[in-house]
Amino acid sequence: MSRVKAFTVVASLMLVVLLSACQSVAPAKASDTKAVPQELVQQPYLFEVVRYLYRWQLDEAEVDRIVGAKKMTFWVRRVEATLDPGDLSALAELLLPQVGLRVRVKKADYRIEELGTEVKSANFRVTQVIRGDLPGRAPLGAEVVEVDMQVMRDYLFRTRSQPDYPDPALISRLQQALRKEAAKEGILTNSTAGEKIVHVAPLSPVANEIWVFWEAGRKLFSFASDIDLANPAVWEHETLLARIYDLDQQVVVSHEEAPGSSRFLTRYEVSRALFNCLLFGQRLTVQPPGSESALPAK
Repeated sequence: MSRVKAFTVVASLMLVVLLSACQSVAPAKASDTKAVPQELVQQPYLFEVVRYLYRWQLDEAEVDRIVGAKKMTFWVRRVEATLDPGDLSALAELLLPQVGLRVRVKKADYRIEELGTEVKSANFRVTQVIRGDLPGRAPLGAEVVEVDMQVMRDYLFRTRSQPDYPDPALISRLQQALRKEAAKEGILTNSTAGEKIVHVAPLSPVANEIWVFWEAGRKLFSFASDIDLANPAVWEHETLLARIYDLDQQVVVSHEEAPGSSRFLTRYEVSRALFNCLLFGQRLTVQPPGSESALPAK
């Protein structure tokens, strides 16, 4: 056998080995329940998650940690959990090692039989943000995604005050929910009758939550749900998690002052909510009972 022919045979064998090796580490098929959903690793989705964190979570020190980096790294992984029978919801985590944040997301897909309501999210929505030390390397099964920091910074700067406000139908439902929750808490009295000025924070396409500041009542309202907030079923049934925070009574410096309680907000959380409600939010006049809508305040 000539040297040229022998080299060709060896090269062919090496190519076969390399191709076999590539196949052995190929990404899991879409049918694999442990595979990372591809929508989670797409740049538009990751940018929206960071925009949500930029508005609601990231502080100055955390921004300083990443602002000079060339790339921002995400470790994205599917999370397995024991769900109720018939619950096909998907859970996942986005880990941001450069800032030590763990973002838990959920794509709801289940049915509330007693209400006859299908609960389905259009996409993965943020359910929890956790600060703390992350492992030194990507966890087993995680997909590592890097995005260009300058491109992402340009997007964040361009959309930093983008007015993603509720549409008129959602505002109408929000008005009714505000009055209902206020009445349940006994804070809607004769002295507070009449129209109210409220400030609604911008919405996020990756979070099912609305924050509202009631100016005269000095209250913060938070509404959250598994169901997309634009779905009327959220507001027709008891599927909303509604909380009211009295800014004179339920604000602490640290959650350590009231460990285990979800009834309090820290000064930092309040300042962030007020910043988004007052500076970037929509100022509305909530009409007295009997009116059909909330109107832009003058």
